[in-house]
Amino acid sequence: MFRGKKRDEPVKDEIYDVDLEHGAVTRKIDGSRVMMMGSHGWATIEKELESTFITGAAVIMQRVGYSYGRAMGRAARNQQLPPEQTFEQMQALAGESGWGSFTLSSGDLYGGVARITVRDCFFCLHAPESSERVCYVLAGLIGGISDEMIGSTHRVTEEKCIAKGDAVCEILVERVG
Repeated sequence: MFRGKKRDEPVKDEIYDVDLEHGAVTRKIDGSRVMMMGSHGWATIEKELESTFITGAAVIMQRVGYSYGRAMGRAARNQQLPPEQTFEQMQALAGESGWGSFTLSSGDLYGGVARITVRDCFFCLHAPESSERVCYVLAGLIGGISDEMIGSTHRVTEEKCIAKGDAVCEILVERVG
């Protein structure tokens, strides 16, 4: 991952090309075009899905995350990164994309079981205090990236969520089958 000179932080100018004339932003590493979205806009999308689809909104959001995660996992795999580096690539993608700060709390994705802690999670940033976990897209993203890069199916469970009052979001990833 690209790093800045201060505190080992990513530098956006090294990660993205911004063409204001054409309204295009692309990732330098692979040339893919990206879209920036603010957290308030994201929160509005989630609320609209929930009001329209009630309990089905969680499934829709998980599938959106999963599909996008698989695409990102394929892109990483096409760069011929070994599956052993799945977490490092996931961590880099999360940081570049503004999803939050990922830490491998325990285990090893390649080994079959891992626990990922997410600080400053984008997906529940504006969620009101909730009685349940709400990071469906985040869980889907992690599942899609894991499935695609490692080549097997994973069960992904959000065990802690900032929206629920926890200090961090925590995701358990387990290989199945």
